[in-house]
Amino acid sequence: MFVLRYLFLALLLFIFSFNYLSAKVVDRTLAIVNGEAIMLSEFDKIVEPVLEQYKMATPLGEQTPEKTRELKQRLLDQMIDDRILKQEARNQKIRVSKRDVEEGIKQVKSRFTTESEFQSELKKEDISMVEFEKRIKEQLMVMKLTEQEIKAKTETPTEEQTKKLFDQIKAKMDGKNLGLKKEDEEDLEKLAQIFKRATSEQIRASHILIQLDKNASMKEKSAALKKIKEIKRKLDNGADFRDMVEEYSEDSGSANRGGDLGYFAKGDMVPEFEKAAFSLDVGGISEPVLTDFGYHIIKVEEKRASRKFKYEDAQPDLQQYLYQKNAQKKYEKWIEKLRSKATIKINELE
Repeated sequence: MFVLRYLFLALLLFIFSFNYLSAKVVDRTLAIVNGEAIMLSEFDKIVEPVLEQYKMATPLGEQTPEKTRELKQRLLDQMIDDRILKQEARNQKIRVSKRDVEEGIKQVKSRFTTESEFQSELKKEDISMVEFEKRIKEQLMVMKLTEQEIKAKTETPTEEQTKKLFDQIKAKMDGKNLGLKKEDEEDLEKLAQIFKRATSEQIRASHILIQLDKNASMKEKSAALKKIKEIKRKLDNGADFRDMVEEYSEDSGSANRGGDLGYFAKGDMVPEFEKAAFSLDVGGISEPVLTDFGYHIIKVEEKRASRKFKYEDAQPDLQQYLYQKNAQKKYEKWIEKLRSKATIKINELE
């Protein structure tokens, strides 16, 4: 369920953020929830990596103090909600088994390549193994409580509701405006795009890339072109495509998979790459193709013909979407109710 997956991701972020705090930061209380304090040091462990992602993903001109403050406030609200949920789990005497805790620890450890790396992170964050296990246990209690309160009480969407959603998405795929609220229209538009892509013609291709900056010098361009032509000559003379990928491709993301890019539809790739790929038959290998990333040689591995958007195919996904949407609404109302009963004091963020 979406809510539970979100909570476990929050757990990973909370337990292991990166080491960006100075040891001499002066701590202060940001909020008090039913007598329990949320400290600045706790908040910083959550907010700093999120702010870094925000800065990387948002154009500089759109980064304003107001938006940063709004983001910080949302994160503090989430921390308050998390604290309320932990308190509620304790109040309801929610129990989790030792095996569940061990599995939770195992999942977090899987993010590290070795046990020593994991232990090093604990030490860096100044968290003892006992404290680490306690945090895992608390978050699992929250997950179990949430499942008990939300999953068991969320109704399964009816056939009528699912069919209505299908008809709305189909109308959106046909470019119609349904006259709904802006938020609902936007949600349907996103769903329409997802299903339009899923039912359109798709191909699975592999490629060999020789990287070339679009502002490269003539000398660099000539060298890259010479190299890609030599690779194509070897392929024409019977060289194995995967062998050529391993030897020459400069795409680190796909080279270890034999250059496999997976399935993609029209609009997923840059135009030059897409035009060449969709013009090939299965097994076909392209001439060198220049894009902003460099020179490519493309091989088409498989093709999927476009399909009609049919209710019987989409029904399970639509029903799951409606169920998760209902669960999210129920979750938000439940949190709002818990908040209304809690005593919360929030100090102003800087």
